[in-house]
Amino acid sequence: MKKFCVLLMTGVFLLAVRWAGAAPVAEDLSGAQKPVESAGKLSAPERSSFSGDTTSAIKQFMQRVQQAYRSASYLSFHVHYRYANQNQPDNYIDTMSGEVAMDRNRMRYLIGDIETVTNDKYTIQVIKDQKLIYLSVPHSVQLPDPVAMLDTVLTRLDGIRTQITRNKGIATLQMNFPPGHTYKNITMSVNEATGYFQKIVYELYTEGLVEKDQLMQPGNHGTYQTEGRIEIVFSDYRQGQFTDKLFNEERYFTRLGQGKYEPSEKYRDYQLFLASPKL
Repeated sequence: MKKFCVLLMTGVFLLAVRWAGAAPVAEDLSGAQKPVESAGKLSAPERSSFSGDTTSAIKQFMQRVQQAYRSASYLSFHVHYRYANQNQPDNYIDTMSGEVAMDRNRMRYLIGDIETVTNDKYTIQVIKDQKLIYLSVPHSVQLPDPVAMLDTVLTRLDGIRTQITRNKGIATLQMNFPPGHTYKNITMSVNEATGYFQKIVYELYTEGLVEKDQLMQPGNHGTYQTEGRIEIVFSDYRQGQFTDKLFNEERYFTRLGQGKYEPSEKYRDYQLFLASPKL
């Protein structure tokens, strides 16, 4: 489940962060950031919703989030994962906390014993319990447009239903998937003043995500039922709490030449694997 949470976290920011093409936030003369109003931002009513065929509203929702994170300077925050079976949503089986730091196209997130850093040269993943370092080219340069991908899903996936609601400064996107998909529902809540995530909830089928002996099935008294719920709660947003050193690859290794790398002193007993021939 730990690795799946890392994948979920990665997926969240592949949607949220664009390495090119995002509009900048407005700034006043003091340098304080002001959220830019999206052209399609929901207006006057305190609570409103859209039917499933209004794809432009969904795209505008995600663009607003992209814009906020992409423009953020030296932003850090906490994330907290909670897993429960679908029929007992308040009985958390697994919990896990992490820390995210990002500055425009650079990011570091630490979840459990897995640390991932992306800068303009590398994506570095450190798996501490296995003493491994995986090194690859930055994933960002290979990413397609996530808003276009979302648009494709909404227009081509039969049976998907979407809704946006607004209540007391929180905008919530809900996506309900038809049978036959891993996810049943995905709900994203965003602070409208900042554009930052507050909470994401995945309701999903757990088969394939956990070991079979962990599932509750005939003759098997596992912990996990076949339908589960994962919550990611975002908190303690702050800016200016770290420096550029946080993303420096020299914290992890030294490049000796083409295809030749040596772990730093801190990771001297780690194995380093190259995931790209371009390194």
